[in-house]
Amino acid sequence: MKKFVLVAATIAGVAFGGAALADAAAGKAKFEETCADCHEPADFKGKSAAELSQAMKDISSGKMKHKGKVKLTDAEIASLVAHLGAK
Repeated sequence: MKKFVLVAATIAGVAFGGAALADAAAGKAKFEETCADCHEPADFKGKSAAELSQAMKDISSGKMKHKGKVKLTDAEIASLVAHLGAK
C-alpha cells in the first residue's frame, strides 16, 4: 500500500508540474530573496497556479519583460506558487 501511495504521489507531482512536491517554506524564502524588493504576496492574489507558473517561466526564460533578470528552476517556481497560495 505504501508503494502505491508513493507512486500515486509521484505521478501527481509530474502531472501537475511538481506542484504536489512544492515547499511553501522554501517558496517564502525564495520570495524574500528574489521578489520582495518589488512585490508583495498580495500582488498575485486571484491568479491561478497555472497563470503564476507560466508567468514565472516566461520571466525566467526572458520571454516576458521584467525589471531584473530572474532565473528560476521548476522546483523554485512550484515552491513560489505554493507560498503565494495559488490554487
